[in-house]
Amino acid sequence: MKHVFSVSVLLAGLFLPLPFSRCFAESAPASGFTISPFYREIDIQKSQERVSFAIDVTNNSQQIAEFRVSVLDFGALDETGGVAFLGSSDSLKYALASWVQLENDTLLIKAGETQTVRGYVENRDSLSPGGHYGAIYLKSEGPGVSAETRRNVAFDPSMASLLFVRKVGGEVYDMRLDGREYPQSLFTLPSSVTLRFQNIGNVHVIPRGTVKITDPLGRVVRSGVINEQSGIVLPEAFRKLSANLMRVETPFIPGRYTVTIGYRYDGKDSTDSNISDYIYIPPIFALAMAVIVVLSMLTFRYLRAKNV
Repeated sequence: MKHVFSVSVLLAGLFLPLPFSRCFAESAPASGFTISPFYREIDIQKSQERVSFAIDVTNNSQQIAEFRVSVLDFGALDETGGVAFLGSSDSLKYALASWVQLENDTLLIKAGETQTVRGYVENRDSLSPGGHYGAIYLKSEGPGVSAETRRNVAFDPSMASLLFVRKVGGEVYDMRLDGREYPQSLFTLPSSVTLRFQNIGNVHVIPRGTVKITDPLGRVVRSGVINEQSGIVLPEAFRKLSANLMRVETPFIPGRYTVTIGYRYDGKDSTDSNISDYIYIPPIFALAMAVIVVLSMLTFRYLRAKNV
């Protein structure tokens, strides 16, 4: 078993298929280095012995650069979308690195040149069905990287291209809503809802859905979309996603308001629901009632004074 080490990197929004927020995979500015693609999904069929891939690395600087190329496993670091690079080990349940072979472990790129990293994923019997996750990791070597580039990125230039591999024939897609959070105020409707999803399958999923708030008459007064940025939840991991709620109708009726969360994951046809409710008094109604009370009191005092 290869030694497992942890290189934890917090990358908010990293699991965004497109465009990945230009995060770690494009860690250097245009004057430095770029890597493409920064995200790739690979399906391996039972009959395939291996699946090849290629990654392009471009040197946008004015100097020659050398990179050490390696393969790391990664997993969920926390519930915000960060990842932890974990080295390489076939003992990790959703590991990939041990089944990836690279054609070369170093890359020498001249100024303005693009070089290609080539490799393949071996479909050995030890590669279990379901999802496996790894990164092609490039770290600068030697003095070839300019001091200006080092200053720009605040560390020796490093890049990664993430591989999301699915071995077909035993995938389990499943997800549940583990929790929800939103402010409950007697006089204020929530402007957003935070949802905590748990992937209880063995393949990564992308949650989808809507959040709606309805008044006692059944009118939708607030509505929002879940996971507009297409965040990914890794197998057996949790992730918190927020849905911003926009006004649809003006709420003016006091009473019991209902929050309905309809959710699913990409590829699932049916939608699951989570329903809760709470008492809400629209400020416009409270103001109207206050005005009525004041006017009633003034009228009562006026009539009382008139009759005296």
